[in-house]
Amino acid sequence: MVRMAGRRAIMNIFQAEGVEYIFGNPGTTELGFIDILRDFPNIRYILALHEGVALGMAHMYANASGKTGVVNLHVAPGLGNALGMLYNAAVGKMPLVVTAGQQDTRILVREPLLSYDLVAMARPLCKWAVELRHTSDIPVVLPRAFKVAQDPPRGPVFISLPHNVLDDEADLALPAPQQVFRRMRPDPEGLAAAADLLAAARKPAIICGDGVAASQAQAALVRLAEALGAPVWGSLIPGAVNFPMSHGQYRGQLTGEYAAIQRALGEADVVLAVGAGLFPEVFYSPGAPLPDGCRLIQIDDGAWEIGKNLPASVGLLADPRLALEELLEAVTSRQRVEAGEQAGQRREALALLKRQENERLERRQQEKWDGVPISPARLMAELGLCLPEGAVIYNESITAAADVMRTLPLDRPGSYFGNHGGGIGQGLPGALGVKLALPDRPVIAIVGDGSAMYTIQSFWTAAHHGISVVYLILSNRSYRILKFNLNRYRRLLGLSPESDYPHMDLAAPPLDFVRLAEGMGLKGRRVTEPSELGPALQEALGLGGPYVLEVVTEGRGPGE
Repeated sequence: MVRMAGRRAIMNIFQAEGVEYIFGNPGTTELGFIDILRDFPNIRYILALHEGVALGMAHMYANASGKTGVVNLHVAPGLGNALGMLYNAAVGKMPLVVTAGQQDTRILVREPLLSYDLVAMARPLCKWAVELRHTSDIPVVLPRAFKVAQDPPRGPVFISLPHNVLDDEADLALPAPQQVFRRMRPDPEGLAAAADLLAAARKPAIICGDGVAASQAQAALVRLAEALGAPVWGSLIPGAVNFPMSHGQYRGQLTGEYAAIQRALGEADVVLAVGAGLFPEVFYSPGAPLPDGCRLIQIDDGAWEIGKNLPASVGLLADPRLALEELLEAVTSRQRVEAGEQAGQRREALALLKRQENERLERRQQEKWDGVPISPARLMAELGLCLPEGAVIYNESITAAADVMRTLPLDRPGSYFGNHGGGIGQGLPGALGVKLALPDRPVIAIVGDGSAMYTIQSFWTAAHHGISVVYLILSNRSYRILKFNLNRYRRLLGLSPESDYPHMDLAAPPLDFVRLAEGMGLKGRRVTEPSELGPALQEALGLGGPYVLEVVTEGRGPGE
């Protein structure tokens, strides 16, 4: 037993758990917590000017590193400011320990300034939410929080930290960090049933989600896909490389509409879904997303996802990598010679289709090569020519996402990160978190102008801490994704198409990201002419520090 203040006990546990960074925006209730940081030089506080930025950094630090991200917020308004980003982290199953200072428990009943029920605010978006009531609870609550955040399926945990609990002293015995081995093997009977279905499939298909990357199962998935000759589809919004995007069998991302998903899957008779939610919809359409008679196999480390919306013919609650490795062995042992030959024919057909799509992409790039405003297709082609070795792309370009994923070399695990949950504004802070997790690799964030304005304060944090991210802002002067969706909405309701897009343009006045960046300590440049792209990109990537390159791109709606 050692007598110590609550704040010191918490920091000791953070240090024992291997915490490298605390992402935060502090307030009065956290002053003692902040003051003691000087005694823990191995833990770096990353200051954000808005709580959403702090949460967004921690989210993608956890995504890129696999470690638990730690966030420090301030009372009810601070937690409220972070809830949008906390939603994204919850959907993305990111391991986070989120703390917020609370007012002194001795006056909470009197509803002091800035107080509220923080646990009730956070609980809907967290695996576990708790308020410390006694300093003596710290040795139980803090280690449990780190454990729960990493337990499958991973996710955020919230702890409310009353001011007096941080300051009070108690005789404490702090536990040593626990070592938990979490990989679950699949049930042998279920594995055999899944292997039987896949070995007999005439037209198998695979859907992969971020559970693949979280389990480091990409290589196992590639081997199984090749053995089956199956097309591989990604989830609607991939947050990581789950399958090599240039692979001949990779077909791209499924949309958020059942009818379109069924068209994409075609005549598939067996679908294997690995670490993927089925399905994140955007627009309602009648019918089912799977073809008639199609059998579904689901592999996930969370029971909730299996059979949640669609009945699974075989559901395997297991670690994706272990399940895929064992499934590959079981399938290949069952495949007959003719089945292997048919898989080879499917691989060749898919590779031909991929080459044809790449040729169409190149033609489209050339058609718009000299267009003004600059086309995203040319921008990505130019970026691909000068990407440094080991570069990491963070993508929040939304309407240019297809050009990003079809053009750039995004095959290696850890070479690509993207949003979770669909809430925008993740790109600017998220790229900072990725860079802190992968400090030796160049990080380029491709972000739309509308998204960037949600968390523009990230520029200051990049400058303040010297976090070397190159921000590539696609300035199309609009919420272009809303224009696409409005067109789709009108088609679905049979409305006449109109040329106007009310409240979706950002041109009056135009945003100036170079001046915004300079006002927060970053250098920047704007590019308006296609011929300027190559030199500007090389300059930005060669500086070795945080930089903002604003590129004025196409911004009107499709068909205009």
